[in-house]
Amino acid sequence: MVDVFPLYRHDFIEISLILDGCGTELCNGKHYPVQAGSVSVSAPWHFHTLHTGSSSPVTRFICEFNMQDYLHFASVWPEAHTALFDHNADFVVQLCEEDYRQSCDIFNQMYSIFTEKGQDRQVRLYLKLVEFMMLFRRAQKKDAIRAEKEDMPNDQLVQDALRYIHESYSKELNLALVAREVGASPSTLRELLLAYTGQDFQALLMEIRIRNACVLLGLKTPTLKYIAQNTGFGSVQTFYRAFQAQKGMTPEDFRKRHWMESEGKAGYLMYNNEIWALLSYLHLHFDDALSPESVARALGISTSYLHKMVKYNLMQSFSELLREIRVNYACGLLMNPALSVEQVAIEAGYNNSKTFIRAFQAEKGCTPGEFRGRAL
Repeated sequence: MVDVFPLYRHDFIEISLILDGCGTELCNGKHYPVQAGSVSVSAPWHFHTLHTGSSSPVTRFICEFNMQDYLHFASVWPEAHTALFDHNADFVVQLCEEDYRQSCDIFNQMYSIFTEKGQDRQVRLYLKLVEFMMLFRRAQKKDAIRAEKEDMPNDQLVQDALRYIHESYSKELNLALVAREVGASPSTLRELLLAYTGQDFQALLMEIRIRNACVLLGLKTPTLKYIAQNTGFGSVQTFYRAFQAQKGMTPEDFRKRHWMESEGKAGYLMYNNEIWALLSYLHLHFDDALSPESVARALGISTSYLHKMVKYNLMQSFSELLREIRVNYACGLLMNPALSVEQVAIEAGYNNSKTFIRAFQAEKGCTPGEFRGRAL
């Protein structure tokens, strides 16, 4: 276990794999938070140190080896040199769960080989070392991609997150998982989703799940149990309550009302890339002056096809879909008491407060002022 090391460098290469505890590693002037699964590879020219709190000492694997011997044994691997000399890469990375497990296996095998006797011991050790460095290099590249995505325009990050949620809504999802998939921090993604949709992650996920449930309710065959299980709800009761809260009616009433409208032509959102493109476009541009014609033109489809696609896949009209997205965004803005209803209306894409209030009442069954009064 270790609490703190002074800043130091050495004549060999050192690998440090954190097994337990947490702290901060300083490498060449850059601070990295470390925890179980964090690994660092320090070359002879790296100055580094490790700090932890007294209540959270770190347990770690340490492996030290000669750089020239490593480069000799790893000469058949094209990236052996790059893994140590890539000045644009980070030398402290957080491994994913699978890579962490593999790294622990490699280190345990190296320790076992180290305690054995035999002429081939050094060769076997360095072969294991090269195996680990290959894994580390992959992790370096993943980190570089993640860092690049952090610098991406916000529109692209939000679009990637929305796509992933739409594709995976039936699974167990949380903000941290989605953030990891799109290469952003949970706090960054939380702020972007609020800024772009006006909803926190859970509210957005619920909206998407209910929307897909509406699609399945447009078919006669699926039972409520089947729909609940395939839209990410743990039970029929949970689905029932969520649906009523979102739609103001029971799933059975919704099915009765919309079955004749859809004529059994409802499709599955997860299989319809055109629907995904539409939803993505509306989430990113809902505050513009949108019309069916302008949206159809942007998506490269006809206006009549747009209307049919929305009707048979979402059980809504285009205006109802746009209203739903705008009003849900407005709900988030109404949480800020400093914003007037008029300001919220403009931010949500409405030309005036009267139109906004009518749309809000149609969607939520109350005025924006009443909604704010209940929520704050």
